[in-house]
Amino acid sequence: MPNRSAIPDSRPVVPSPRRIYARRPLDLVMQMLLASGAFAVAAWVPAVYAQSVSAPAAPATQRYDIAAGPLSQVLTTFSAQAGIYVVGATDLARGKTSPGLHGAYSVDGAWRALLAGTNFIAIPQPDGSWSLEAKPDNVVDGTLPAITVSAGANAVQAANAINPPTTVGSKEVLSAREIAQTVSVVTQQQIQALSIRTVDDAMKYAPGVTTEVNQPGFSSYYSRGFPISTIQFDGVPTGVATSGISGPTEGVAAYDRVEVLYGPSGILNGFGGEGGILNLVRKRAPSQFEASAQISAGTYTNGDVQADVGGPINAAGTLRGRFVVDEQYQHEMQDSTWQRNQQFYGTLEADVTPTTQVRAGVSYTDIYGKIMYGLPNNIDYTNLNVSRSTYLGPDWNWFSNQRANAFADVQQKLAGGWTAKLSYNFMRTTTDVLTGAIITNDPATNLSNRYSLNTADTNTQNAIDLYATGPFTLFGRTHHLTVGASYLHTNDVTNQYLINPDSGLDFEGGITAPLYDNSAYSNAFAGGPQNDVTTVSTQYGIYGNARFSLADPLTLVVGGRVTWWNGESLPSTNPNNNFFGNVTTHDHVSAKFSPTVGLIYDVNDDHTLYASYASIFQPQAGDETVSGQVIEPLDGYQFEIGEKGEYLGGRLTTNVALFHIREKNRAMSDPLNPGFYVAQGQAQSQGVGLRAMGRLTSNWKVGAGYTYTNWRNYDDSFTAHQGFSVVTPKHLFKFWTSYNLPDQFHRWTVGGALYVQSGTSYTDKSGFLSNNTTSGGTLNAGGYATVDANIGYQINKHLSASLLVTNLFNRKYISSLTTGGPGTYYGDPAKVLFTLRAAM
Repeated sequence: MPNRSAIPDSRPVVPSPRRIYARRPLDLVMQMLLASGAFAVAAWVPAVYAQSVSAPAAPATQRYDIAAGPLSQVLTTFSAQAGIYVVGATDLARGKTSPGLHGAYSVDGAWRALLAGTNFIAIPQPDGSWSLEAKPDNVVDGTLPAITVSAGANAVQAANAINPPTTVGSKEVLSAREIAQTVSVVTQQQIQALSIRTVDDAMKYAPGVTTEVNQPGFSSYYSRGFPISTIQFDGVPTGVATSGISGPTEGVAAYDRVEVLYGPSGILNGFGGEGGILNLVRKRAPSQFEASAQISAGTYTNGDVQADVGGPINAAGTLRGRFVVDEQYQHEMQDSTWQRNQQFYGTLEADVTPTTQVRAGVSYTDIYGKIMYGLPNNIDYTNLNVSRSTYLGPDWNWFSNQRANAFADVQQKLAGGWTAKLSYNFMRTTTDVLTGAIITNDPATNLSNRYSLNTADTNTQNAIDLYATGPFTLFGRTHHLTVGASYLHTNDVTNQYLINPDSGLDFEGGITAPLYDNSAYSNAFAGGPQNDVTTVSTQYGIYGNARFSLADPLTLVVGGRVTWWNGESLPSTNPNNNFFGNVTTHDHVSAKFSPTVGLIYDVNDDHTLYASYASIFQPQAGDETVSGQVIEPLDGYQFEIGEKGEYLGGRLTTNVALFHIREKNRAMSDPLNPGFYVAQGQAQSQGVGLRAMGRLTSNWKVGAGYTYTNWRNYDDSFTAHQGFSVVTPKHLFKFWTSYNLPDQFHRWTVGGALYVQSGTSYTDKSGFLSNNTTSGGTLNAGGYATVDANIGYQINKHLSASLLVTNLFNRKYISSLTTGGPGTYYGDPAKVLFTLRAAM
């Protein structure tokens, strides 16, 4: 077994001229919060419990004036005016009509009036939302069944169905059948059942998504052959790109669910990247008290401690809060590598008036450690045949990333069922990397070419989004319109410290040394040259999206966005800090229009056909050619047609999609001029995606997805370099299942997951990866399949335990094949994780 030392409590002293790593304040904060968590809960429980079981206040009445129309649209308007969240209304009410609602009603009274004479009832949920369900035989028209909610009910689980509505790609809460593109959601239910701890873990269960490790601690996500180039938080666009998530893979403790929209969607996001959108939906402050805590322990010194508490703060319940703390730590599979991930999240929500809600929050993530690096390739384009535990870096490798985030929004209900919302998001991310790594190895001599890297990057951004959405009547039918505007400003400062030439090495720190000699690295950065670059971009946009009800079964979705963008790259004015001789560049886009159109046809109550077109346009600020010119913006489009279905009363949903994507001008690293880029030329991806998700029986859940992707470069403008979509396999299949045993074994749950993909490859025509000893070659990673298994036991209504085994058969495989340098990553070996969870 490899010798794995304990994770140090503080940062090691590293040979960096920039910073001295001290013990972070969050260490102390985390310990204090976790240690005092039980006392905080004990103090909060009596007050909140008293609120939850006391008699409710008399229901407030509100005047409604909702025009007659399709029942689904009437219910959407009603939920917006009443300020409530409704689950299941759109699909159950499809094809039904309603006379509307006129007059003053309480929420209960309004439901009675709306549903009188129908076969539906509205069920209040523990978190304050409502679900529309078929009426049981013993329920009389105009009445609602009483429900009993214990103070210990787990509102998080109750609020998250296996197929929830989503807001990704839209400002409206829509079911999957109302969206003319493919979407998927990793729910809170899955996060808990599958012991999902990070966004990387969540993407493992997102159909059609693959993950690439593009440098230590950083991950990129791909779908349909292209990167998912945009990340949102609560639907608010940010300047964080998932060409890494522009930071390390982060924990999901602060998030309720993870949503994915496949393909471009530039209407709400500024510009439409081709791979899709990743939307991280933050946890909300619940209307009733809830608290949970969990502790996990497993192989590779893998541990996790998490606490989550929230509920009303005042007796009226108009002020609510939620606080989450999480600390993860683990040794990596490579000898002596480890990382720690600390996360804090807090949010407050206030109902300022019956029609005005204010929300604000902060989060802080701190990830640091001695992160494992990928393995180099041999100069003959074969992979190293070494153990997964092999570590080829120096002892002083170090990685550190901190992300501070503050957000606020104000939501205002307006007349006529309209709602307006103003959101603000601030984020600052700081990353420090100090590392040595091997680029290539000569298998005949086992002499390797190495380099050393010392960089510091600070990214600051401010985002504002304002929109209004609501119904309007035209030609006797009710339609929906969303209009808005957004602003995004990013500032990125990169400081690169290079090897001191007095050490006798070049600026890359190139060393030729025996492959397994971990001491043969240079960290002589002190007194060396420096290269500093600041990249600034500002984006403004106005957008609109209309859903026209052409007929009861037919909806036309038309939208567009006009965007103004300015970007500039500013090297240091100090010649001593501009080693590469970068020049100032400016670029701008004026009034760029990005359209989208979709058509949705409900064949019957169970099946919907759809077709859509979406444009691709995305500037590439900071990506310069060797001549100092900014790479042309990405430009292209996607066509998608498909069918979405619902079965078993909506418990099981399916999606079949055919897609065709074409783009040009993608920036790729210039292998002949490190640090610069070239335009890739044109690329095309087309294929099919199949998805099924749901509950086959009351105790059996399944999820499955298959994606076939056929991609190619058909007009490569730079023939000496080709490297499109290395991480996208032609065939990708994912499956997971969970089964709650019946009868006397009802406390037990068993489940498993299967991941299968075909091989991937990367063709290097420049000879760069052969250390310029050949004219080029191809790196290959074979296909593989892995199996996970889990078992859970409900000890009592508050306490549960689970055991997860990943890569059950300990399959050795290459999980990521990054283009250039030490980019071959093995997948994790078999791992075991035990989790004990308590919930109130």
